[in-house]
Amino acid sequence: MGKHLNKAKAHFGTDTRGMLEGGRYALLHTRSLEFDDLRPYVPGDDVRDIDWKASARSGHVLIKRFVSEKHHKILLIADAGRNMSALTPSGEVKRDVAAHILGAIGLITLRRSDQIGMVYGDHRGCVNVPQRRGETHIESMLHRFYHHTQTQPGPSDIACQLDYAATHYRHPMLIAVVSDEPEVDEHLADIVTTLAARHDVMWAMVADAPAVGTVDGYDVASGRFVLNAQTLGPRVIDAYRRAEMTRTRELAEFMTAHAIPHTTIRGSDEIRPRIAALTEVFARAG
Repeated sequence: MGKHLNKAKAHFGTDTRGMLEGGRYALLHTRSLEFDDLRPYVPGDDVRDIDWKASARSGHVLIKRFVSEKHHKILLIADAGRNMSALTPSGEVKRDVAAHILGAIGLITLRRSDQIGMVYGDHRGCVNVPQRRGETHIESMLHRFYHHTQTQPGPSDIACQLDYAATHYRHPMLIAVVSDEPEVDEHLADIVTTLAARHDVMWAMVADAPAVGTVDGYDVASGRFVLNAQTLGPRVIDAYRRAEMTRTRELAEFMTAHAIPHTTIRGSDEIRPRIAALTEVFARAG
């Protein structure tokens, strides 16, 4: 594997069985499956899947596990703007965590032979990478995304990438959005409503480190300095914390209102459990 997929694998692992199954637009409409492996029977399993010969040899009832021979078409939508240069609560740069998340989704598609493409960019516009299969294709997408985030990116504007996808991708598919935590407004609501009506959408958001810390900092979006907590004083810090709680609640309510499975990831160590939980929600959709 290439360096980006290998880094994603280090945080996500290689076991992707059962992930991204189901959903409203899963392309599995028949029992068209290929054998994968065996596992112990649990109540509720389809008795047609019992492997009686293997069960007799082992002394335990074993179930055949299958993988789909039909596949999803997946589109990654990624923020590659200046916000990806900020830090996460784990101390990592957000573009690194975002690339690991995108790579984790890519690893899931490799086992399933899904078609996967990407729309990434910033406020200035979008880059569209058509959907294809394979490890080389996914590594190339990750490289292009990462390079964009490092070479004088424009202001972040995930609505720009979402609007591009809503305009240019008409056939139902799974859309996985990877961005920072967006500002909720009517424009974003209109675009998300259009996308969610046509596609399955799930959203992984990369969290920012607290804006106010023990030392002075700066805002990567504007370049302005941010004073430290001691200088600002307790009243300002309390107001900041209340505003953050309100923003977080409104964002969660926005995602829930649009029926979008979502998660917030604070560092690469959270990628495996957060993405696994996100795909379980997706599998139960529809």
